[in-house]
Amino acid sequence: MTPAEVGLLRTAARTLGVDVGHDALERLVRFLDLLAVWNRDSLAPAPHLPSTGLVVDVGSGAGFPGIVLGCLRPDLQFVLIESRRRRASFLREAIRAIPLPAARALEMRAEEAAADPEQAGRAAIAISRALRLDVFLGLAAPFLAPDGAAIAMQTPRAAGPASALAAEHGFRLVARHDYVLPGGAARSLFFFDRGRPVS
Repeated sequence: MTPAEVGLLRTAARTLGVDVGHDALERLVRFLDLLAVWNRDSLAPAPHLPSTGLVVDVGSGAGFPGIVLGCLRPDLQFVLIESRRRRASFLREAIRAIPLPAARALEMRAEEAAADPEQAGRAAIAISRALRLDVFLGLAAPFLAPDGAAIAMQTPRAAGPASALAAEHGFRLVARHDYVLPGGAARSLFFFDRGRPVS
């Protein structure tokens, strides 16, 4: 990364209320050097991560947001679920090279991973950036601990059906956080829990 890119990373993190320390910056630079293309909105969920516990990235792809969040919070356990072999192999290499010793990548479908007792019913957070909201909520539910939450990274247009889709999957929409990427694109974080809907 160039000094200008490092400055952009720090500025973007500050805008989102995230303090990127020296060690976290080194881990991020190593990952970004492997990937060469950084997806800027992967920092947005960082202020909403739990203090402890398991975070499951459903459909992790190239590691967005799981690898980026793992670089910022190497103290948390991250499980990156990716069914495609090539992408899962990349995720394992990124975890090894950065390194992120508390993270692991599973090459399997989310439905299979959710049936594994090591993941099922244990996650403090299930998150996804790559999946449609209806698909994600259906896949996220089996991973979550009773007090766990789901965070969906979407465009603002997902707001219309969000509450109804949540109810269909046993969730309720509890919050929404809108933000703008450096290029001007609008994005939203949608937060769901399994509490009773407010009447």
